[in-house]
Amino acid sequence: MSRIGITSFVVAIASHAALAAEPGSAKLPEPARVRVDFNTHIKPLLQSQCVKCHARGKFKGGLSLETREALLKGGEEGPAAVPGKSAESLLIELVAGLEPDRRMPDKGPPLTTEQVALLRAWIDQGLIWPEGFSFGFHQAALAPRKPEVPSVSGKVALDQPIDRFVARAVAGANAPFDWSPVPDRVFVRRVYLDLIGLPPTPEQREAFEKDTRPDKDERLVAQLLDDRRAYADHWLTFWNDALRNAYRGTGFIDGGRKTITPWLYQALYENKPYDRFVHELISPVPGSEGFTKGIVWRGVVNASQAPPVQAAQNVAQVFLGTNLKCASCHDSFVNHWKLTDAYALASVFAEGPLELHRCDKPTGKASTIGFIYRDLGEIDASAPRAKRMAQLADIVVKPEDGRFARTIVNRLWAQLMGRGIIEPLDDMDQPAWSQDLLDWLATDLVAHKYDLKHTLATICNSRSYRLPAAGMSEPSARGSYQFQGPQTKRLSAEQFADAVSALTGVWPRGTQDMVTVDGRGQGGQLAAVRAAVAASASEKEGSKPAVAHVDAQWVWSHADASKDLGGRILLRKTLRLDKVPERALIAATCDNELVLYVNGRQVAQSTEWTQPTAAEITELLKAGENIIAVEATNWPDAENKRGTQHQGPNPAAFIAWVGGFQKGKLAWSEGSDASWLWTKKAKGNWKAPSFDTSGWSHAVELPHADGIYGGRGGVLAPVIDRMLQGSESTPVRAALVFDDPLLSTLGRTSREQVVTRRDSLATTLQALELTNGATLDEKLKQGAQLWLDRYGKDPDALIQRLFLTALGRAPVPDELATARELAGTPPSRDGVQDLLWTLTMLPEFQLID
Repeated sequence: MSRIGITSFVVAIASHAALAAEPGSAKLPEPARVRVDFNTHIKPLLQSQCVKCHARGKFKGGLSLETREALLKGGEEGPAAVPGKSAESLLIELVAGLEPDRRMPDKGPPLTTEQVALLRAWIDQGLIWPEGFSFGFHQAALAPRKPEVPSVSGKVALDQPIDRFVARAVAGANAPFDWSPVPDRVFVRRVYLDLIGLPPTPEQREAFEKDTRPDKDERLVAQLLDDRRAYADHWLTFWNDALRNAYRGTGFIDGGRKTITPWLYQALYENKPYDRFVHELISPVPGSEGFTKGIVWRGVVNASQAPPVQAAQNVAQVFLGTNLKCASCHDSFVNHWKLTDAYALASVFAEGPLELHRCDKPTGKASTIGFIYRDLGEIDASAPRAKRMAQLADIVVKPEDGRFARTIVNRLWAQLMGRGIIEPLDDMDQPAWSQDLLDWLATDLVAHKYDLKHTLATICNSRSYRLPAAGMSEPSARGSYQFQGPQTKRLSAEQFADAVSALTGVWPRGTQDMVTVDGRGQGGQLAAVRAAVAASASEKEGSKPAVAHVDAQWVWSHADASKDLGGRILLRKTLRLDKVPERALIAATCDNELVLYVNGRQVAQSTEWTQPTAAEITELLKAGENIIAVEATNWPDAENKRGTQHQGPNPAAFIAWVGGFQKGKLAWSEGSDASWLWTKKAKGNWKAPSFDTSGWSHAVELPHADGIYGGRGGVLAPVIDRMLQGSESTPVRAALVFDDPLLSTLGRTSREQVVTRRDSLATTLQALELTNGATLDEKLKQGAQLWLDRYGKDPDALIQRLFLTALGRAPVPDELATARELAGTPPSRDGVQDLLWTLTMLPEFQLID
């Protein structure tokens, strides 16, 4: 489609992606034409190229780079840098290699032209250096600390503790602090997107603006946090990134990875207290094992990427805000951790002490076993692995570990405000711009039983959160951060996709691989959601079963199945349909094990008869013949798994039920009975409809099994009921879909590494995908038709409603005229699609102010 009137935002995306200009001379590159950020551009460069010789006890040539003051003082040759004058700075002369025999670093490759250009730009822009930051090693205090809420005076009454701490922090600013809040229209969009990841509808926004109650802000925040489905859908993205939880991909192919989606979604849906949440990740419960399991990489892997070392790195980074990755290979260059510290923690997750590997070379020395913060508690090195992991979990979440609570409240503050109280988020040893605020939020979280929603509400109900978006304030000469309000944030990939879906009315479809788990443990994320919703619904008093009666029989290959000698049988049932129902479910269980197929596609498996499995199978069915096929296995005795030799009889039985629904009501059902066929072995594709079943026998119904397992399908009723109560009507959010080109390009991570903050910088690749990508194009095309069908006879009403839905306001006259031109007279599908695209490219749509 044509792209008329490409907005200035897209132009900005492309131009912002250029990192630096070409050098202006053969010897000294020109300064980079970017606004330099110390943490992003300079800190990593100095750490990797300079610190090892000029900090932490090593000061070659008398030069220390540990602090700004030390850099300005210089070494034996005088000051190393002159703020505002990079061309006159010794540092630039040396790293540019103007005199080859004096080039720095003196070993290894020289700095690139782009790196020198960045250093020049940094010096020319004032040599910004965050206040209090040092390349020397520093350890923040571990103990919790509850500061007294300060008293403040001024024209604006500040009753909330957050605002009082902020007021004290900004008291030294040169200009009076302006506490004027943003208009309702801005606040309502901000808080909707921040808490549940969706923009408000025009009706929701209008209702809030018309509300005259003085506590309407607090009411709205509570309302949004009470929407458990929307909250879990939104925050699932944050935790998938942090816990590197994927639905499919690297590691699943050979069992080297395990998803935690069912556990994670239910934890978010139920708002599991954060201390329990983390405890169950470190000391796994059924469903949460995937976090510490990590990824078993294929092929030759560096010792620092062994699964126990991954577990140590991830626990430290995510829950304690410290980096063990460098120390997993050698003593760290970026913080105080030693190789022995990283391996001691990693050994908690191993079967025993690990052999130390330094730079991937075995040392022949065994590691100790313990926590990195030994003052908080010891771990019994002689205890079994599971007990050691439980001891570690106890130590990490204990109230005495103040760092644990500080780390998560700092992350939540950053999610809402755009910048942490401490930066970087994964280096909690750095100074806070308000240590009192951080400590108060941390102790307040603990006092409220680690309720993350309480902390989110506390921040959102502050006047500080309602301030106008200020971006990052202009640094002072020393680079200190000055809070002025929430920073403007870009929509995440998932937020953008959901906002486009809300605008167009075109939401993702729940595909079969999103509702069933394949043989490698991939997919099934929608089933996890529905199970969590249904489990909660079933706990409510007075909840009624969705299917009043499940008519199915226990069956096996012979009548004396209570004394079965073990083994596998194959079962088939032909299901003939006049038409495919609106919704179809299958449920089954087997003593001991089953794998369930529908029309040749595996849809479920189970190894515990007391926990029946169920799956959505609508998309797999067709009019005519459909084949339900089962591999049913009875272990030789109750204690021995598959592959063991017979040691005695063990009861065997199988039961299944499949049902079709129309308009939410059961239209038909089929249960296991004597019409099912079975055989011991089959050659060829025995799951296919065309397979010849001559020679197969009819299954035998087992009346005696009713007394063992529960009769007439009663064992299946709860799982069917949970599936049905998991709503199908709620749109599928972007957080729950598999990766697509749009999501990946806009920043969704591969979930192969822990990511606690995505890069928000726009790129040329993103501009190209937004302009020419098929994913967005198809959604806009379908949405354009829906808008035409609804408003096509009234072009101005269509335009007005589009602006209200996309931007929360009506178009101004110039915009209305342009929109009419884009939509066409009369409006066409292509014209409305162009208008939709233009609206979604505006900063007003893509940013959270």
